[in-house]
Amino acid sequence: DGDTGTAFARGANAVTSALDGERLSTGEPARMAREIGDILARDMGGSSGVLLSILATATGNALADGEDLAAALAAGVARMQHHGGAARGDRTLLDALCPALDVLADTGLSTHGWQQAAAAARAGAEATADMRQAGAGRAAYVRADALAGHVDPGAEAMVTIITAVADGLGQQ
Repeated sequence: DGDTGTAFARGANAVTSALDGERLSTGEPARMAREIGDILARDMGGSSGVLLSILATATGNALADGEDLAAALAAGVARMQHHGGAARGDRTLLDALCPALDVLADTGLSTHGWQQAAAAARAGAEATADMRQAGAGRAAYVRADALAGHVDPGAEAMVTIITAVADGLGQQ
């Protein structure tokens, strides 16, 4: 759909601006995740902005409760699913995000783990091109023949984010 890229760009630009302006608590992961949630809710727009805000905020809360990042992200996804109603297999961003988080839970948060997570996200996103029915999101209103062969845009955005993390860790 046409506005996914625009919404994700707005979110990314707002987070980048906050980072550049030193308005994020980069030394406090729980607080920073909640701050990112606030930014996404305010600046990203669309249902993706709301859902990713829920994900970031719930992840921050889980980090504050002492969870490691992999477990905190899983808690964030569970909260997002609770509010959004989508699940893996519904042809949404979850089809890329969930496999990536499964890999991180198994491999850990090393650079190699993130690289494997990015590959899992890519495979999950590519699989959405073969899904003829969307169970949630805007694609649920699109004819099956129009979906065929097209990767879900939210899943593609998740691949971009996870790959950027993996690439950033690889440069350190």
